[in-house]
Amino acid sequence: MTMSLEFWQEKPATVDGMVLVDDCDILDRAERVDILAQLPPLEGMDILELGAGIGRYTSHFVRVARHVIVVDFVEKFIEENRRATAHFNNAVYCCVDVMDLELEDGSFDFVFINWLLMYLDDQQIALLRDRIHRWTRAGGKVFFRESCFVGSTGTAPSKDNPTRYRSDEEYTRLFENGFSLLHRGKVRIYEERFNNPHQHYWLFQR
Repeated sequence: MTMSLEFWQEKPATVDGMVLVDDCDILDRAERVDILAQLPPLEGMDILELGAGIGRYTSHFVRVARHVIVVDFVEKFIEENRRATAHFNNAVYCCVDVMDLELEDGSFDFVFINWLLMYLDDQQIALLRDRIHRWTRAGGKVFFRESCFVGSTGTAPSKDNPTRYRSDEEYTRLFENGFSLLHRGKVRIYEERFNNPHQHYWLFQR
């Protein structure tokens, strides 16, 4: 993920930097409301958050979970996340590439992934999926959200953007091995604001 790391290291540790849209406070709030509404009850659970960034979703997880492992491969993002959420005293912050992540089997009730798989090739996704299957307890759930076909604003990526834009069906197939699909849908604010119906999410169960 060297190209991805270089790409993200150049972005500021701000909400605009995470979403790649200028002045996106309203968009960010609407997105989080929509996505959090799709999640199962998380009270008292052990959560793994991959691609956590500066903590847009971590800030919710630490309020309800028993324990959260927060993972991102950009140090300044992890440090901003820690600054914003560490006072809850129930999170561990890991600056590591997800493909190098080592965790104990059966450690988590819920895994949350946001805009991460689109920076991996199919083989890496399959490998990470199998690891998540091991890390997740029986009955545990996995939620992920990705950009399909085009970027979040409905435009083609810039030349320096290493994103792989798959179809939503490709993501479904990649995760069906070992998991059962509970629910899938679209993040509505992107369709409303950018006429982009290709921001998809999935909820799977082990």
